[in-house]
Amino acid sequence: MLRRSSFVPLLLLLVAHPALAQQPALPPVDSAVVELKLSDGSSVRGRVVATSDSSCTVLTGTGLGIAVPLRTVKSWRVVGVEPAGFGRFGRRDPGRTRLFLAPTARTLPRGEGYVGDYYVLFAVVGYGITDRVMLSGGMSLIPGLGLDQQLLYFAPKVGLVATPKVHLAVGALYMRLGVSDLVNAWGGVGYAAATFGSEDAAFTLGLGWPFAAGGTTSSPWVMAGGEERVSRGLKLLVEGWKFPGTDVVPVVGGVRFVDEKVAVDLGLVQVVGADFHGIVPWVDFTVRW
Repeated sequence: MLRRSSFVPLLLLLVAHPALAQQPALPPVDSAVVELKLSDGSSVRGRVVATSDSSCTVLTGTGLGIAVPLRTVKSWRVVGVEPAGFGRFGRRDPGRTRLFLAPTARTLPRGEGYVGDYYVLFAVVGYGITDRVMLSGGMSLIPGLGLDQQLLYFAPKVGLVATPKVHLAVGALYMRLGVSDLVNAWGGVGYAAATFGSEDAAFTLGLGWPFAAGGTTSSPWVMAGGEERVSRGLKLLVEGWKFPGTDVVPVVGGVRFVDEKVAVDLGLVQVVGADFHGIVPWVDFTVRW
């Protein structure tokens, strides 16, 4: 038994050093990508490659190993399953589940979400139910229209394959437009998408089959697009759509500004093969949470 004279200094030591009294659990050493929230408000993302009683070593996307003292870790969470999910720039793209409008085959990890907006008037929210299943949806915010007249949309996506270089997914986009009190137009498109490459450089190919109240079409839409990261905060994007029975091809090209939690897309839309030869600006943003 400890004598009272030795118990009091021990109690004072624990009070003065709370890290000795209660240490947070360490992240596991595996292939998962984790985010460590630190006591100074910063965060560290990467794969944990080693642990000890007082620290853990995190391998970031740049290949740099960082020893993080356990006493500075307030919390941590799994944010991805890819060993090298951040590429050579060490920062994830908050908008990586899509190009401009077209979906990539990537899904959100479980518990990660985002809010976004297209052209200010079209809001969207997305959330990762599991590492392979995500849901997104939203509505238009057009002034002068009632709630029952706004465009509503819902888009589930299921990842079938997820490796550092290949992603395959299937999904759907369902839309409803309240044209009037008597007429509600609805329809959508079911699709399959494949993304080849990393978040730094990738090519996405998608096939979509439209459906509506009158049935579905047998000929698919075809979408092709690519992304190329040229710096830590800048990515180049391009995508194009080919619709069956027509030579009209909408093409969007531009840039994405990438921050830790925000992505902003600026681009230009050119409709190739149409009578209209003008160029329309494109703008959208995504905020990760």
